Amino acid sequence: MQITKITDGFAVSPQLAYDHMQKLADAGYKTIINNRPDGEDTAQPLSKALEKSAKKAGLSYHHIPFKPGRFTPDDQQKFKAVLRQAAQDTGPILAFCRTGMRARAIHKSVTNRPGFFARLFGR
Repeated sequence: MQITKITDGFAVSPQLAYDHMQKLADAGYKTIINNRPDGEDTAQPLSKALEKSAKKAGLSYHHIPFKPGRFTPDDQQKFKAVLRQAAQDTGPILAFCRTGMRARAIHKSVTNRPGFFARLFGR
């Protein structure tokens, strides 16, 4: 399991497996966000089964699926709500997808300041 720390309270990972959930709980994580739609790959575990494993390990689990590069404003609002809710917990959040890139992208979209041109031109 490869975990990339983005901030003190947030990390991303490629696809997780059932047996990772207890290890994540033991490492101090409190919240898991799955950004991968079910059925992208035949070997991919279903979100409902991952959720069951996460809950058994004492983790909060959220499924906010979207295709790479195609998150919607609704996806962003759901993601932001989970971040706000999880901020009250005492441990970090781990979001995952196939490679970790879309989890990183949606996090950046809801937490970072606008880019240079948006600040320059007020957009």
